[in-house]
Amino acid sequence: MNKIKIFLISIFFISFIIRVYLSWNYPSLVWDEAALGYNAFSILQTGRDEYGKFLPLILKSFGDYKPGLYAYLAIPFVYILGLNDLSIRLPSIILGSLTPILLYFLICQIDPRKIKLASIATILLAFNPYNIHFSKTAWETNILTFELVLASYYFFKYINTKKNSSLFLSALVFGTTLYTYQASKMISLFLIVILVILSATKDLAKRKLSFFKFFVFPLFIFALPIVYGMFFSQDSNRLKVVSIFSYSRSQQETSQIISESNNFDYLIFHNPVIFYLREISTRYFNHFSTKFLVFEGDWQNARHSAPYIGVLLYPSIIFLVIGFFTSLAKKQDKMNLFFLFWLLLAPILAALTRDIIQPVRSMSFSIPLIYFTAQGAIYVLNFIKNKTFLVFIILTYLLSFIYYSDLYYNHMVKKSPSDFLYGYKQAVTYVSTRQYQYDHIYFTDFYGQPYIFYLFYSQYSPLKYQSQAKLTENISGDTGTVEKIDNIQFVPINFAAYKQQANTLIIISNDEILRQGLDKNQFTALSPINNISTFYAYSTK
Repeated sequence: MNKIKIFLISIFFISFIIRVYLSWNYPSLVWDEAALGYNAFSILQTGRDEYGKFLPLILKSFGDYKPGLYAYLAIPFVYILGLNDLSIRLPSIILGSLTPILLYFLICQIDPRKIKLASIATILLAFNPYNIHFSKTAWETNILTFELVLASYYFFKYINTKKNSSLFLSALVFGTTLYTYQASKMISLFLIVILVILSATKDLAKRKLSFFKFFVFPLFIFALPIVYGMFFSQDSNRLKVVSIFSYSRSQQETSQIISESNNFDYLIFHNPVIFYLREISTRYFNHFSTKFLVFEGDWQNARHSAPYIGVLLYPSIIFLVIGFFTSLAKKQDKMNLFFLFWLLLAPILAALTRDIIQPVRSMSFSIPLIYFTAQGAIYVLNFIKNKTFLVFIILTYLLSFIYYSDLYYNHMVKKSPSDFLYGYKQAVTYVSTRQYQYDHIYFTDFYGQPYIFYLFYSQYSPLKYQSQAKLTENISGDTGTVEKIDNIQFVPINFAAYKQQANTLIIISNDEILRQGLDKNQFTALSPINNISTFYAYSTK
């Protein structure tokens, strides 16, 4: 076994250990993880999703119509390990551990001389917070990132070898991205256009029939169900909900602007086109800010990053800046152009959504970030050829990684337990063991979609649930709700009313107790963490 194989195998095992560590119980499952897991469990046992649809490509779930590939990837692990946190996360953990290896092969496929660059990029990706965070848990965007690197690898392999099998494999992987994550429709198209432009040679023109047969046609076949769903079903509802264009400037703000000047000034300088350009530009450039990259990560949603640190380890920002500008200063080769275009295009979809910053929808952004960081490291190490300096860089990275690990394991969930939906497992376990002792059970829906956690952790019979599954659609077009399963009602808790009923169990959230001014001493704490409990129980029995 040569040194390269030993290196890559070692990186995989290190990546896997980092990603699998404590993933069987930390952090808590979020809504989509529980939904993907239960649907995998349902398909495994009955061949149908939670609503009884036979082998669906798209999962209705909460009315957000999730692409179904992840659920199918999880089925073998659910079969072997049962339905639990680890089994649903293992597809993400394994493919996330393989992504650094794929990046090595992608760089070497584009330019076989860049082994040192590929090696450094592989190491950086294995330890990068952005990629670790989304591959320790069941995030479809992590699977998408794996697929984009793999599809690009096969495309460049086709360019170098002219083998139609590689072209077909590239099309096959790009096609599966359409069933992996909603954001894939745009980023996959962007990457395909980049790859075609970079390979637009006379030789490719001569092989246009093969290109159409082995690439364009397979992609067309993959896209047909998606296009059908967008025009003839509700599959595109979620896109409408998250799109920035669904959120126009408020009438109050419009009136305020006009009152400060006049209608003509508003039409010239503050019209809707300028408003949306400003909002989109803000969201786009937020992804390049040091606030996102180094100091805070996703400052809008705590679930998307560890606290007090960005999506890169601290030393990476220095090498990223150096690598980006030194790469621009060079004569642009195919590889630099490919990763430059990827870097510039990856945040566009996130910029078109309602969130001010969105690392989930832009996760493939991590790949060009790491590439240019590795370029910067190569430049600095070639400029300062000193072993002491190399040791200093390694130690700096090691300390930064240890600091990140401390934030992830010791602070992340404790800082905002409700954001991480901490306590659903404990609350469902408490209810499941007492369910038939009560006539009525009221389970708070304050944190959203409690029914799916009940189904997941109680391992509720899919066949039994399919006969009663009923999603109440939200009139706003966002996700719907399930209000009742057996004797459990998933509702906002009106404690004053519910406590008057005999033989009743109430599961109430910490936030509802505070908002209703209730005395916590009368409740049983179900999920204590950091001096609070996210869920409490009250019994009238």
